[in-house]
Amino acid sequence: MAKKATRRDFYMEIRRSPGRFFSILFIVALGVAFFSGIRAAEPDMRITGDSYFDAAKLMDIKALSTYGVTKEDVKAFEELPEVAQAEGAYSADFLYDLKEEQHVLHVMGIQKEMNRLTVTKGRLPEAVGECLADDESGYKVGDVIRLKSGTKDSVSETLKTDTLEIVGLGNSPCYLSYGRGSTAIGTGSIDAFLAIPEETFDMDVYSEVYVQVKGARGLLSFTDEYEEKVESALDAAEVLAEERGVIRKKEIVDEANEKLEEARNELADGKAKAKKELRDAKKEIDDAQKKLKDAKKEIKDGKKKLKDAKKTLRSKQKQLDKAKKQYKSGKKDLEKGKKEYEKGLKKYKKSKPAALKKMKEGRSQAAALKTQIDEDEKTYGVLKSQIDKLTGELKNLEGAGADGEAGAGENEGAGAGTEEAAGMIKAQLEKLNAQAQGMNQKITAEKQAYTSAMAELDKAQGQLDAAKKTLDKSKKQLEKGEKELDKAKKKIKSGQKKIDEGWKELEKQEKKLTDGEKELTSNEAKLADAKKEYKKGKEDAKKEIRDGEKKIADAKEDIADIKDPKWYVYDRSTLVEYSGFGENAERLGAIGRVFPVLFFLVAALISLTSMTRMVEEQRTSIGTMKALGYGKLQVASKYLGYAFLATVGGSIIGILIGEKVLPYIIVYAYGILYRHLPEILVPYDWKYAAMASGGAIFCTMAATFLACYRELEAQPAVLMRPPSPKNGRRVFLERIGILWRHLSFIWKSTIRNLMRYKKRFFMTVFGIGGCMALMLVGFGLKDSCYEIAEIQYAEIQLYHGSLYLEEDITDGQRAKVKETLDSEKGVTRYIDANMQNITLVNGKKERSAYECVLSPKEEIPQFVDFHDRRTKESYVLTDDGAVISEKTAKLLEVKEGDSVWIKDEENGNKEVKIDYICENYMGHYIYLTPSYYKRVYGEQAEYNSVLFSVKDADDAGQLEKIGQRLLENDGALSVGYTHDIEKQLDDMLGSLNLVIVVLIISAGMLAFVVLYNLNTVNIAERKRELATLKVLGFYDQEVGAYVYRENIILTFIGALVGVGLGRVLHLFIIETVEVDNAMFGRNINMPSYIYSLALTVAFSLMINGVMYFKLKRIDMVESLKSIE
Repeated sequence: MAKKATRRDFYMEIRRSPGRFFSILFIVALGVAFFSGIRAAEPDMRITGDSYFDAAKLMDIKALSTYGVTKEDVKAFEELPEVAQAEGAYSADFLYDLKEEQHVLHVMGIQKEMNRLTVTKGRLPEAVGECLADDESGYKVGDVIRLKSGTKDSVSETLKTDTLEIVGLGNSPCYLSYGRGSTAIGTGSIDAFLAIPEETFDMDVYSEVYVQVKGARGLLSFTDEYEEKVESALDAAEVLAEERGVIRKKEIVDEANEKLEEARNELADGKAKAKKELRDAKKEIDDAQKKLKDAKKEIKDGKKKLKDAKKTLRSKQKQLDKAKKQYKSGKKDLEKGKKEYEKGLKKYKKSKPAALKKMKEGRSQAAALKTQIDEDEKTYGVLKSQIDKLTGELKNLEGAGADGEAGAGENEGAGAGTEEAAGMIKAQLEKLNAQAQGMNQKITAEKQAYTSAMAELDKAQGQLDAAKKTLDKSKKQLEKGEKELDKAKKKIKSGQKKIDEGWKELEKQEKKLTDGEKELTSNEAKLADAKKEYKKGKEDAKKEIRDGEKKIADAKEDIADIKDPKWYVYDRSTLVEYSGFGENAERLGAIGRVFPVLFFLVAALISLTSMTRMVEEQRTSIGTMKALGYGKLQVASKYLGYAFLATVGGSIIGILIGEKVLPYIIVYAYGILYRHLPEILVPYDWKYAAMASGGAIFCTMAATFLACYRELEAQPAVLMRPPSPKNGRRVFLERIGILWRHLSFIWKSTIRNLMRYKKRFFMTVFGIGGCMALMLVGFGLKDSCYEIAEIQYAEIQLYHGSLYLEEDITDGQRAKVKETLDSEKGVTRYIDANMQNITLVNGKKERSAYECVLSPKEEIPQFVDFHDRRTKESYVLTDDGAVISEKTAKLLEVKEGDSVWIKDEENGNKEVKIDYICENYMGHYIYLTPSYYKRVYGEQAEYNSVLFSVKDADDAGQLEKIGQRLLENDGALSVGYTHDIEKQLDDMLGSLNLVIVVLIISAGMLAFVVLYNLNTVNIAERKRELATLKVLGFYDQEVGAYVYRENIILTFIGALVGVGLGRVLHLFIIETVEVDNAMFGRNINMPSYIYSLALTVAFSLMINGVMYFKLKRIDMVESLKSIE
């Protein structure tokens, strides 16, 4: 029956005070949720990352060698007992021109087992010429990329094709975030990766070997167990790498000796070949000289023949020209003859009829005259005959007369008759002679006339015939002349043709001769060149032989000087953003180890206060139960059960919600930075759940037990009476009469109430101060994290880029780099720098740092500003000591004036005096002047880099183009930009934004609950007092103001306490969450104070508004009843 009554009383107590019960439950839930949720965020982030790494079979160890990795090397790694699997891989960096921008692409082979790619679009490449592109690259499926080499080697020396088609997009576990690493080509920063089938590579050896450690996959990444497992395998891999280095060296030496022997044989063959080629060349030159001499003679003879031919042609041309003139003259004469012939013909034709007529008449007359002549001749003949006859007769008569003289005597008479007859005959004869003579004369005259007429006729006929004949002759002569002219014309034409052909042939021969001369000149030049070439070839052959002999000698020395291959064995920490992922998880863990503790303490303290006040309020009930015979345990069980139920309920709610919601939000916030994580895993972490719930239950139960124990020790009679009021005391202000007398009754009452309820005063101040401190820490974390990048690269390190040089760079190459820097209009200044990674030692403490030597010394302030973080006092780097970064000095525990040692195992450690400690946030640095460096090391610094500043540092494109042009110089190794580091830092710290918001909201919720709980307790404690005020006539608003005034004053006092507590807590958390390689800011900006105070005051005003209704519901009658 008693148990039933106590059980009923227990449940009734919950029903009577649900506000208290649920406020305890809620504040415990809030505390447990925040504590377990924030603490679980670190392992959840690691689990999420580890799940992705295991699914992608991310390598544990990466090893590469300066001489490449052979298949035997891969096999040797796989045979290590610590290794589960080893796989060789190919990779190389190339350039790709996209519009006016140049991208640097990391091309890697698709591995069969490790580092599995995630395809987000398209498919994996299957053939040569296909590739999968980085999902963050901005490229699209179907794009074609033409690669260019960023070195002197062509793309074909590494790949089978320089043209790749994108068939898919995806992610690689080697790249968790946006960073893609650095390179020695292009702009110095890799923009994206491409994955291609291994068959696309045309390389003799692998670029690297990836290793998975046996048993490591079952361990959680970023944990000590995983690191130890990998570390042991890493040590074994490093030992193996040294062994493989010796083997590889032997292989290289043997191969080099084989090549050297081949080179010797080639040199011997080359000597013999060169000797033969020189001998053949000499013979060819001699033959060419002979041919040239013959050609010269032929050309000389040809010139002479050409000259004679020209002379003959000119002579022939003269003759032809003369013939042409004669032809022209003949033609002219012919034309003239033709004209005369035509004229004569015309005249002949014109005179011929008249002449013929006249001749006809003349012939008729001549014929008549002929007839007359004939008749006259006939008559003359008759006469002549008569004369002859008479003459004969006369002669006869005269003969007869002679004979008569002789016979004169005889016939003198006969004689006389003869003479007479003779006389008569003579007379007749004379007459006849006279007639005959007349006739003869007539005939002669007629004949003469006839002859003359005939002559005339003949003459006329002759003339006519002569004219005709002349005309015919002229015609014939003209025809003949025309024929002769035609013949002459043809002959002239033929002659001219022959002469022209002769000239053409002459020109041809002359051209041939000219060509021959040119060919001769050319051959002379060729011969001269051949002689020079022979001479040069002879010298080159000698030189090549000497060079070959020297190369062989050098090769001998090189083989003797061949060093062991340098192996680099890395774990996952060298992957881009991998360490950052772990460091972010570590930061979460650091925040979880500090921030939730205060949160939890405040929540636990308020829960403790609530339960303590509950027990004190019910002392009369406790006394009654004791008087009724209930045992101490029975009485206490009600309150312990009440506290236990509220605390356990709050713990369960806090664990269920806190370990799911808060880690998910936080890991999701980092998922913005690490976008490739496929799934966020937030399993329940029962360790932190047990810690949080156990702590809450213990604190609440212990406080309840102690409160019950104190009350249960008293007698029931004492408990059933109200506690004796405490002796009143004068407050401090009462002793200041002038001030106290001028205060109103309300303010005096408020001040007395604040001092009277000291426990409530300190609990409220501490509660509000704690919440204010938590919010201030949240805002302060944001200030500390976000400003370091800007301060580091805008106020400390003032340069914008770093050009790293090769170790064996020559003075000429260095000068060329300087020329490029001088010619760049965008570069404002530059300085030589020696950047070395060293180890600083102070006692047993060691720290890796960058040793930085800048030259010239006078220009150092333009690149690095040395100053104190607190006082902002500027420092000048001197030749008597070094300047060390603040975080480095803190870790080494050194101060200004102390000395540190630079670790040098070969030559002994070097002591360096610390002159100043400077502000620095990223990395560890120690700065020396060139003179002080020489004092420390005993030698001049070798400058392996150049720091430079540009006009417009915000123009990333211009900066990258400058870096690209710098890397085109021989001797330039790589280039880095501070804006890239700043961006990576901002991205990494930007992921804390949501985490900080969660902290601030959680702190605000706690502040609200704390204020609500404390005000609830305050009103419950002072219910009779407040009822009295109502009875005295105070209105609800006045009663409310009476309470609000105290709350507001306590809020501002708590806020002031929270400022101090927040600064201390902020500094503690910052130093706790800092990683060794960075220092966060120590300042909290004024807006953060204002925001924290404004939120605290806002929550206070909200609670006052909620409490108004509680004050309004106070029943004056019930509250003023006697407690008895």
